[in-house]
Amino acid sequence: MEAAEVKDLIDEAHEREEAKRRAAGRHHSEDREEGGHGVKTSTAIYISVLAAVLAIVSVAGSNAGKELMASAIEASDSFAYYQAKTQRQISLRLAADEIELLSAGMPADAQAKALQRSAEYRQSAERMEADEGKNSRKDLLGKAKAAELRRDHAAAQDPYFDFAEGMLQLAIVLASVFAITNKGFILWTSRALAAAGVLMAADGFTLILPLPFL
Repeated sequence: MEAAEVKDLIDEAHEREEAKRRAAGRHHSEDREEGGHGVKTSTAIYISVLAAVLAIVSVAGSNAGKELMASAIEASDSFAYYQAKTQRQISLRLAADEIELLSAGMPADAQAKALQRSAEYRQSAERMEADEGKNSRKDLLGKAKAAELRRDHAAAQDPYFDFAEGMLQLAIVLASVFAITNKGFILWTSRALAAAGVLMAADGFTLILPLPFL
């Protein structure tokens, strides 16, 4: 075999090795691209789930705030109406007492009319006391107390939803940062905040575990 033939064989072998290395490099690059694509996909799904949970918590928090305001107004109005009726009842009884006192020195006819008017006032006051229909004193008092209970429940729920919303927002921000930096500790921090936010929201719905600082 001549030197030129040997050189040709060496060159061919070298070219084959180079081709193998290039093929291996492309395969490794494709694996890395596929792995990176998988991480991005899972992160996008994770962020989407967090966004959906955040939307639910935001709506719940908004509803709690609206219920708090509406119930507070209803309780205030019902108590005001109840107090007005109570004051009216007291005024009728005081008027009846005053008429009876003043009628003592009246002529018989005037005294009879005064006592009749006094009896009418007392009957009106007693009807107000015994009435159990719509917008009666008892009905208004019951409405006011029920509105107070709803107000207190909404007031207890509201801070849980606020904290949960904040934690979920931070979790989404950190997940977005992880998608750019690919730093594992950022993802785990995001997951911890997301878990805390979900637990806080669940406690806001159920109020099973009241937290002392809320």
